[in-house]
Amino acid sequence: MPSLKEPFYYPGSTVGCLLIHGFTSTPAEMRVIGEMLAAHGYTSKGILLPGHGTQPEDLMEVTYKDWINAAQAGINELKKTCQKIVVIGHSMGGLLALQMAARNKVDGVVTIAAAIKPSNRKAHLAWLFKHFKPFVAGANKERPAEQRKYLLHYPYFPVASVAELMRLAAHTRSILHQITASALIIQTQDDQTVRPESAQIIHKTISSRHKECLWLEEGTHNVPVVSPYNEQIVQKIIDFIERPRAS
Repeated sequence: MPSLKEPFYYPGSTVGCLLIHGFTSTPAEMRVIGEMLAAHGYTSKGILLPGHGTQPEDLMEVTYKDWINAAQAGINELKKTCQKIVVIGHSMGGLLALQMAARNKVDGVVTIAAAIKPSNRKAHLAWLFKHFKPFVAGANKERPAEQRKYLLHYPYFPVASVAELMRLAAHTRSILHQITASALIIQTQDDQTVRPESAQIIHKTISSRHKECLWLEEGTHNVPVVSPYNEQIVQKIIDFIERPRAS
């Protein structure tokens, strides 16, 4: 059986969904959603971002542009077999989904807790801290066993990679106005990793004619794998994909 950390691909219809995981995580956190979308007939592809899924030291030399290029490669692969593309990203993956929507003609973009504004205000000083403290420990939160098997984050990570995440967030915010694709913005009210106002910033700034926010009261930051929200999220994504829109 392949590792949950590995990329996944479930062939289906000509509607392709690209799923992008978050910072220091793996495709595992998006796999449940990917499987559920595949069960509804959609082609589902989850990518592994550079520096992830191996060891924390591998993030040291990775830049935010490497993550953008990896997401673009995923789009390019899906375009070979799919006529309609929807990009779905969690946290940092949400930033990359927005990047793809600004750079490509996609049919929809879905963000889940997109990391426009982190809750940790010191993150913006990572460019300075990286010279004094190379690594920082990841959050160690108690989770049910069923969730833990999908939340395969690094136990520690380079501060330099946090600086790259902040560069990605700043650049993404600067191009939000270029996005015209239909957008579904999902955010929990109790997120302690990303400030919930991030969803409002995205909704207000993108130029999409069709855009909506789905607010969840709880689920913290890891809503893709928190039951029952994964089912609610997938049904909302399916409704979003299938809803007819006037041009």
